[in-house]
Amino acid sequence: MKKFPKRVIIQTSLLALLTSALNACGIIPGTSITTVEPGYAGLKIQLYGGSKGIDKAELVSGRVWFNGYTEEIVVFPTFVNTYPFTKEATEGSPVDESIVFSVAGSPVSADVGLSFGFSTEVIPNTTKTRLHEFYETYRKTPDQFRANELRNGLRNCFSEAAETLALTPVQVPTSQQRLVATVRACVQRRFQFITVQDVSLLGPLRLPPDIQKSINEQFAAQQAAQTAEANRRKVEAEAASNVARAKGEALVTIEQARAEAESNRLRAGSITPQLLELERLRVERTRIEKWNGQQAPTIQTPNVQIGGSAAGSKAP
Repeated sequence: MKKFPKRVIIQTSLLALLTSALNACGIIPGTSITTVEPGYAGLKIQLYGGSKGIDKAELVSGRVWFNGYTEEIVVFPTFVNTYPFTKEATEGSPVDESIVFSVAGSPVSADVGLSFGFSTEVIPNTTKTRLHEFYETYRKTPDQFRANELRNGLRNCFSEAAETLALTPVQVPTSQQRLVATVRACVQRRFQFITVQDVSLLGPLRLPPDIQKSINEQFAAQQAAQTAEANRRKVEAEAASNVARAKGEALVTIEQARAEAESNRLRAGSITPQLLELERLRVERTRIEKWNGQQAPTIQTPNVQIGGSAAGSKAP
């Protein structure tokens, strides 16, 4: 009998022991491992045997061991994430995912952002969660659900909201807040296994060209009317200001005239014969004080002589 080296025997024994241990743990054959990251939840679904089906699926998280032949792990995002349903290929899907809905029979297109996450809430009076309910109903991955059922439901909710609010295409641009609030409630009611945080419009609504033209013309007319009204009010305000200024100046003039008339009246009322005599005496006294004792000078002109010696002179 051929003898093997001691080292070979030890290595073979260790390999056999390791193989036996792995088989005992069920790691091989067919055993796989996956990690359900924080913010996600997984459903461990049995594909064969008496426990197969979604009813007995196990909710798992963290590092999960499973048999790839007989089990499946479906992972769902539970954190709130905003997905854009847009026309442009630069956001969301490379194909047109914009939401086209009906408003009074006219098609309206919108780029919509939907913020949502899958719910792990336990359904009342059952042992199942909302994730069980979702997978039992649709049997689809989150991405497949979002691209089909969720987008279709969002479109239907927009149409229902426009009808509930009795909107016309012309009213839609000015009723966006009411519209998206009604849509959010509709989506949450329709899909109870997700948590809808927000519905938002990511851009202007796209209306049929003829309706958009009518809205633009109506808006321009309103702007022109508002400008004309503002100008009218400005002119009226300036006119009222000028009138008020003129009235103020007139009142000032009247008050000045009244003051002057009152002053003249008071002066006139204060003049008496005694006051006039006193004033005459004051003037006379001033003249006497300034007199230097001489007679007034004689002023001679041709054929005229004025002064004190005029009576004694002879004509030539």
